Amino acid sequence: MSRLATEVKPKSNRILLIFGVFLAIVAFGGALLVGRTSGGAVSVGGSRNVPAVIAKQDIPASTQITAAMVDIQQFSAEQAPPYAFRAKDLVVGKFAAIPIHTGSAIIDYDVVSDVSGVQPAKQAFLPIPAGMVAVQIPTGELVGVGGYIQPDDRIDVLVSYQPKGAPQALTKTSFTNLHVIRVGPAGGANTRGISSSLTVIVTLKQAEDLKWALDNTNYKFVLKSVKDYDVPDPDTSSTSMDSFTSTYRIR
Repeated sequence: MSRLATEVKPKSNRILLIFGVFLAIVAFGGALLVGRTSGGAVSVGGSRNVPAVIAKQDIPASTQITAAMVDIQQFSAEQAPPYAFRAKDLVVGKFAAIPIHTGSAIIDYDVVSDVSGVQPAKQAFLPIPAGMVAVQIPTGELVGVGGYIQPDDRIDVLVSYQPKGAPQALTKTSFTNLHVIRVGPAGGANTRGISSSLTVIVTLKQAEDLKWALDNTNYKFVLKSVKDYDVPDPDTSSTSMDSFTSTYRIR
């Protein structure tokens, strides 16, 4: 009996040893799987405790960054982007110095405190359609709708003048649906705001007429609704002292 027991006992020990090794392998594989982060990296700690500010959307250069444009993402110490901002309030209110793409961590080289620090991207040419020309026209706060005109807007031009031999001055909408392609001079921030000039797309004949009107009349710009872009304006009769008095019954 004792000899039989001696032969069985080593076999039992070997089975337990093999089973224990198998469990250890399974446990190690499970730990390895759990430790794998969504970024594809495996780390001993597996923790994400380094915050970084990322862009929630594409942010064009010269754009002032708002809180809605950025978010905080946690990274492991090994994956944390170097030089990235760690808090949203450090970038909100600043301007994108270069185009920032969705999901990119925002680093100190990506933003500037003032829009004048943005280096404009080089353009091979202005987006002028064939057969058209670009002309710069002077503007200001009172003439230019308080600075609300921005690139890609459409404007009409009102002019007031006294025709030769006419007894009284007239006001008329002379140019309609002028396409604004730039606000301000080249090298500046091409964005909404009080500026000294607008660049618009016109025909060559319109450029001549516009030059004469700006030199010889009092003019004012009106901003069109986005729903009326490229929609022909209804013809309007000119306004004079007599027509104004009659329309509004001024005595």
